[in-house]
Amino acid sequence: MIRRMFILGAMALVVFAPAAHAQYGTGASVSDSTVSSGDSVTVTVTCEVPAGTDITVFLDGTVAGTGVADNDGTAAIDIVITGDPGTYQITNDCNTAVLTVTIAAATAGPGNLPRTGTDSSLPLAKIAIVLIAAGGLLVVAARDRSKKSVSA
Repeated sequence: MIRRMFILGAMALVVFAPAAHAQYGTGASVSDSTVSSGDSVTVTVTCEVPAGTDITVFLDGTVAGTGVADNDGTAAIDIVITGDPGTYQITNDCNTAVLTVTIAAATAGPGNLPRTGTDSSLPLAKIAIVLIAAGGLLVVAARDRSKKSVSA
């Protein structure tokens, strides 16, 4: 019985095993996919090229930078991303990798906000004291009124 289980398991492994995929060692990556206009990113490109080969990186079809491949065919290229907010494509001249980088719209920082209030809690404390005193006076007046109506 155990022998049959092993045979069935081996047959299932052979039948359902995934196909082996070739690994070519090419590709590209970008250090940051969301940037502000004027920021610098590092594009790392890996190709099947000899060491010392120039690799060019393009930002929406325009040359953005060039690097030299090392012994592994990898080049790290720093490029500056400029333009209006939106999505841009980064390509290279040695493989078909297409990367996208998004230029985010500028946002106002906390220093740019207008001052619309106060940090002081003193005015609120004064109002609270006045309201407490007024409440106390109303309680005293109500007691006096109830005492006068009971004695009459």
